[in-house]
Amino acid sequence: MSTFFGLNIARLGMQAQQKALEVTAHNIANANTPGYSRQVAHMSPTTALPYLPKGMLGTGVRVDNIARVRDLFLERQIRHETHILGKWEARSTYLSQIEYIFLEPSENGFNHVLGVFFDSWQELSLNPESSAARTALIENSNLLLNAIKQTYKHLETVRDDITAHIELKVAEINSLAEQIKDLNIQITSLTVRNNQPSDLMDRRDLLLEQLAKIINFDVSYSENGAVNVLISGRPLVFENTVYELATEPMSAEEKAEIPYFNTDPPWPPAPKIVWAKDKTPIANNNKDLDGELGGLLELRDQELRQYMQDFESLVWGIVNAVNAQHAKGLDLTGDTDNNTETANFFIGENLLTLSVNEKIVENPSYIRAASRPDTGDDYYRPGDGNNAVKIAQLRNVIFKVNPLDADNPGEFLKNRLVIPGEDEEGSTTLEFFYRDIISRLGVDTQESVRMQENQNSLLELMTNRRTSISGVSLDEEMANMVQFQLAYQASARFLASLNEVYNTLINGILR
Repeated sequence: MSTFFGLNIARLGMQAQQKALEVTAHNIANANTPGYSRQVAHMSPTTALPYLPKGMLGTGVRVDNIARVRDLFLERQIRHETHILGKWEARSTYLSQIEYIFLEPSENGFNHVLGVFFDSWQELSLNPESSAARTALIENSNLLLNAIKQTYKHLETVRDDITAHIELKVAEINSLAEQIKDLNIQITSLTVRNNQPSDLMDRRDLLLEQLAKIINFDVSYSENGAVNVLISGRPLVFENTVYELATEPMSAEEKAEIPYFNTDPPWPPAPKIVWAKDKTPIANNNKDLDGELGGLLELRDQELRQYMQDFESLVWGIVNAVNAQHAKGLDLTGDTDNNTETANFFIGENLLTLSVNEKIVENPSYIRAASRPDTGDDYYRPGDGNNAVKIAQLRNVIFKVNPLDADNPGEFLKNRLVIPGEDEEGSTTLEFFYRDIISRLGVDTQESVRMQENQNSLLELMTNRRTSISGVSLDEEMANMVQFQLAYQASARFLASLNEVYNTLINGILR
């Protein structure tokens, strides 16, 4: 055994402690870096030498590797809960916007404006010959129509915003996939050389967490250190290859399978999300996607569609009922020939073109507030406001809600809410039908907000747990720094002691 054997042990000790100090410094420097996992220098004794007559003599210490502290099972749990959070966040954001559009309850809300409209008919019934009452009715009718159009346009804007958001999220998925692929290439090139690219792995895990908020996926790891991302069993990222997603409109055949698409007006389905390479849909249904993307698709083509079509059904129910009753009345001109040009109080082919009959606007005398004379009567009663009373009472009439006819959905919305015939039973009033829309909207919004809050709390708990495992504790790092510093000083002190021993030995021999 060499006389200078101890020098090598001291050297190895100083090198190992110096490397550990450098790792500690790296941890401290990245204490506030998002996604960073603290790193640890794993040390082990170097190969011992046999020492006769018995025993083994240690030769020092070495740093085997510098690895990050990470709980992969906890990471998988966090990604799972993150995509659930993404779904409820996306839903609650847009549901809150929809709730604001309806402005209920408030003086500017649709329900209040509808009440003012029916009140105007009631006022007209008290003084049917009053031009002021007739003008006020027309003005309040226009207020109602403006509220209808404004509400519907805002809902269409939300629908278009969600569609644009869906396309943006698909582009974001492709961007994140490219970044994960690039990191895979860097990581595998280092892993095959037995290096541990901890910082690159942290960056990749952070990207996976961002991707998890958008869409649900599974993860597998290759032996070379690459991560593979699979959506519904098909790879989005496989080692150093990306299989991009794309959006495309539904075909005519696919649209034909959706009954509500062919309503009047038709409901434009959200764009399909497909694999760009072969145009295959990425999932059988939106629930398989989850995350922000799944939440947006579900909200757009289920809840929002239902709100808009229910609202449109309500409007047509009002328009048709008012027009039907108005046609039964008599105007101030005494025309008993039932002039078809003034029979309908409202005219228009769709929700956004509805208006008060221009003939009535030009001449309010055409408003049919009076009842028609009985058969055989040769006179009319312009002061009779009975027909106006019947129109005002429509707010309390029981309506029937017709189900969707999948074979003939074209006129469904216009004929969904109707006054039942003699042998039929109704189930709701105009006010109750509208309240049901607002009630469902409120419940859906509250559920989304509550689920978002619950997921935030759960994720905060998991994130805190991860921080306790993988995060950088400055107190702990300071303690480690002192520990490694003392060990370094001890090795240096041992080296100094050996120097004294060798000086004594050499000087003694020279004498």
